[in-house]
Amino acid sequence: MNRLLADLPESELKHMAPHLRLVSLVKGQNLWLAGETPSHVYYPVGALVSMMNDMPDGYSVASHTFGNTCMVGLGAVQGPSFYRACVCCSGLAYKMPVSDWRQTRAFCPHYMARAQEAILRAVRLMSLNMACGKRHTVSEQLIRWILSSLDQSATDVVAMTHLELAEVLGFRRGAVTLAMVRLAAQGFLAYSRGDIHVLNRSGMEAQCCDCYWLAQDKVRSRSITV
Repeated sequence: MNRLLADLPESELKHMAPHLRLVSLVKGQNLWLAGETPSHVYYPVGALVSMMNDMPDGYSVASHTFGNTCMVGLGAVQGPSFYRACVCCSGLAYKMPVSDWRQTRAFCPHYMARAQEAILRAVRLMSLNMACGKRHTVSEQLIRWILSSLDQSATDVVAMTHLELAEVLGFRRGAVTLAMVRLAAQGFLAYSRGDIHVLNRSGMEAQCCDCYWLAQDKVRSRSITV
């Protein structure tokens, strides 16, 4: 279940439920493009959606990934979106027309408060992503992304190819492949045909940078280095 919806009191859920439709999102699907005004907002259940920034040279970088803790589209419903919303991992999501979302929000103060918290959390995570990208290794950032993706989805498998991971993280494909080979050699994960299976989560958590823990408001027993 999407946590933003799961936390709603019954009085507010009854306003939103009639407008929600469960849909299947497919990897590679664009929910909208940069410059478009979304017609719907989405509440991921198992799907993951990346906020893609398409550069003039054709290169694309993900600045944030939305999962089951938030709504996709809250920052783009008032006008043209500054990012392309692309499904990076297939799964289910609840879909709601923006027109209905605008009408129901007036009756849902608890929801709006939780949505505001989700926006602030997204900003914080983007800030951590920027710091992590400047400070930590490819392997550490790769582990952080995999663990965070598992936390926000309804599966134990991350369906991403090396090329797709490189595009999301902003690295060369070769650098991602090398990091994946090292993690597999350590017995932390296995990958085949675009599926990443985590075999030793505790081992990966031990190798992960502190940004992963800071994003969850958790601190390791050792001192923070970021």
